Amino acid sequence: MKIVRFDEEVSVPIESHGSRFRIGPLTGDASRARVQVIHLPPGGLIGRHEATARQMLAIVAGTGWVRGANGARRQVHAGVGALFEPGEVHETGSDAGLTAVCIEGEFENWAYSVTKDIVVVDYDPRWPGWFEQVRGHVWPAIESRAVRVDHVGSTAVPGLAAKPIIDADVVVESVDEVRPVIGALQAIGYRWRGDLGVEGRQAFSQVAVAGSPELPEHHLYLVVRDNRAHLDHWLLRDLLREDAGARARYSDLKRRNAAAAEGDIDVYVASKAELMAELLTRARADRGLPAVAYWRP
Repeated sequence: MKIVRFDEEVSVPIESHGSRFRIGPLTGDASRARVQVIHLPPGGLIGRHEATARQMLAIVAGTGWVRGANGARRQVHAGVGALFEPGEVHETGSDAGLTAVCIEGEFENWAYSVTKDIVVVDYDPRWPGWFEQVRGHVWPAIESRAVRVDHVGSTAVPGLAAKPIIDADVVVESVDEVRPVIGALQAIGYRWRGDLGVEGRQAFSQVAVAGSPELPEHHLYLVVRDNRAHLDHWLLRDLLREDAGARARYSDLKRRNAAAAEGDIDVYVASKAELMAELLTRARADRGLPAVAYWRP
């Protein structure tokens, strides 16, 4: 074993493009991806330039901002990063200082994407069939341990506007089945993402695997039957199926939010939280369930 250093004292200063920061290399040019630690001092700047290769800047300490080709400045902090494609013009700065890991070259991005195109469309009667395609692929791998696969989310509500992405819950009877089912889903190509901040719900990314069928875009979750996460999914779905007024309010809100969020899924979700909390509180009361606190940003 060798102990290595990558702190500011052993890094090199960079001043090109009007920059003011330091780099501590971790890997060399012979690697398929070069990994470096970047130190921006207070007021530091990585000047505006084109990415020569795919590049990820992952903030590990401090705060700052990044700006891509569209000119919009976005705030970043520890646990958040920016991914730049080859040729993309970008810059990074920090008022207070930050430290980041920079990966540059050929690599597969496994980090969770916060920014993406957000498109809300009218209800499509094909969506139940899309869910059945997903269910048909997943069920044989988990039928010995799961109770069922539920269609949840907005695409499960006839008449409701939604992003054309299927949400599906793999439902198990007890927590003892969670780990085995995680393994079964990984075996057919799903990437386990943890709970993504929602206790009691394990999330999975759809991954293309050689020989697998082409499936509609979908989000797959694993829940224990009628735990808090599962209840929230089907309570909201069933209320929206039954209440035309709530469907209209939710549809209108999602369309407005999609435009206002400017591709930031966290902003989009936060903008829905108040109405979702109201509807879920009502759904629990209607079924005689105890009240719980819901997230309000």
